[in-house]
Amino acid sequence: MQIVGSIRKGFSQAETRRPVEARFYHLVWIFLLCSFIGLVGETLVSYIVDGRWESRAGFVVGPLSPIYGAGALLFTAFVNPLRSKPLAIQYGAAALIGGLFEYLAGWFFETRYGIVAWSYIDQPFNLHGHTCLAIALVWGAIGLAWTLWALPKAVALVERIPDNVRKPLTMLAFAFLIADAACTLVAFDCWFLRTSGAAPSDAAQLFFATYFNDSFMQARFETMSMWPALAAR
Repeated sequence: MQIVGSIRKGFSQAETRRPVEARFYHLVWIFLLCSFIGLVGETLVSYIVDGRWESRAGFVVGPLSPIYGAGALLFTAFVNPLRSKPLAIQYGAAALIGGLFEYLAGWFFETRYGIVAWSYIDQPFNLHGHTCLAIALVWGAIGLAWTLWALPKAVALVERIPDNVRKPLTMLAFAFLIADAACTLVAFDCWFLRTSGAAPSDAAQLFFATYFNDSFMQARFETMSMWPALAAR
């Protein structure tokens, strides 16, 4: 009961707090941290539900699932400024942002690459299978918990890194993320072309056909299904 009381007190007090100041280096490490924790959490949950280990990675390199990192950045950018508002407004904003983000991400993967990364088509109140009301409500709870509880702790954790170390490490981490994201998008594009029956026709496609071939992509993105006919290209 004491723990529950502390949580309630923390959430009630949070309504009067100012937004957490998050600078560029905070955002880089927040993305990395949440992408890693999200991947670990989703992998464990899928094992508990399905009884087997599955790769839930979202990038071709590194144990990262960027949808969680991107979600944390969106909540930081759009829900964090609402910390002085009533909890209902913060929750509604987080649910709307999370649901919209998941819809746009699912739509992008499907129309660009013919990839079905997740589907809620059998759930009530779904939007083209990319998101649904129940998941949006879950995003609302996650966004509220992130903004009121986890974000201040994440910022404080990053601040503990010495400044002379944090700056170069942040730039290295940022460069790695940009390269990893770009490489992943090109790998998806080449995978799409190969699945569509097109043979590699240039140096880049040959490179990805060699080092990020179909076997690698199918194992790395184990829960994704590619259907070229779904793509609008």
